[in-house]
Amino acid sequence: MKGDSKMKKMKKVLSIMLALVLVLGGLAACGGQQGGEQQQTEAITLNFTTDDFPIIDGATALAPYYELMAAKLLDMEIEEARQWVLCNKTDGAYENLINGRVDMIFCSMPSEEQQEMADNAGFEFELTPFLNGAFVFFVNKDNPVDSLTVDQLHDIYSGEITNWKEVGGEDAEIIAYQRPNNSGSQTGMYHYIIPEDEIMEAPTEYKIADMGGIVDAVASYDNSEGAIGYSYYYYVTSMHYTDQIKLIGIEGIEPSDDTIANGTYPLINPSYVIIDADTPEDSPIRAIVEWITGPQGQQTGREAGYVPRVDSVEE
Repeated sequence: MKGDSKMKKMKKVLSIMLALVLVLGGLAACGGQQGGEQQQTEAITLNFTTDDFPIIDGATALAPYYELMAAKLLDMEIEEARQWVLCNKTDGAYENLINGRVDMIFCSMPSEEQQEMADNAGFEFELTPFLNGAFVFFVNKDNPVDSLTVDQLHDIYSGEITNWKEVGGEDAEIIAYQRPNNSGSQTGMYHYIIPEDEIMEAPTEYKIADMGGIVDAVASYDNSEGAIGYSYYYYVTSMHYTDQIKLIGIEGIEPSDDTIANGTYPLINPSYVIIDADTPEDSPIRAIVEWITGPQGQQTGREAGYVPRVDSVEE
């Protein structure tokens, strides 16, 4: 398996990169904290080979970012760089990090179960936000409802609201699709809208295993005109776009690049690069984290179509 052979090569990473880290030591002081976000004014030059590149895994919705990042750090075309990163989705990526099979992952926040798994293993996550995203809801394009409140969404997914006419729509049953536990989308649902112990039990056919499936269900499956689903902004608008759905506003504010960047959209969802908190300070893994939160990493986010978290990125 590609991941296994690659992991053997990674054993050399600390010794090979030691000289680089010593050079970067002076630059690291530029990455101080201000207002809860890392600030960095100087660019860092990192050069890796496929032999010393850390093992990376992550969520589907963030794959375009870490694939492009790998291409830049390995100085190769993105098609070639893709073979040097993994994409085991959120749950698989967290499991791999906890078990030491990968060095860093790109995901949303851990679920309660993922955090408990880490605690039981004596593993401490170190989460660094690096992109602004958004947790979004979508309906079929023919649904006249354009916005919902958080309270309305809570009541839809608790089973208290069952018909669109109760929220200003037509007289039609609400088909509320869900995602499996420990998926990034379901973790977002429990965090932003409704606790796990309050959400209604979804029929098997309404619990969609993959991110693309929930979009397709709302777009065109049976009863799609009454359907509602949720995901992350970038995935729906860039990775699995279809004009058969529409994003709905939350509290009257539509999700867009502008409302996400200025923070007016209510359900802002940071994306994180996550490493072992015990990673040595002189590790090249930390040098990559610093690169990600600095100008080059943030520009990489913009190039890949995401919303950066810092103001220093050139337009």
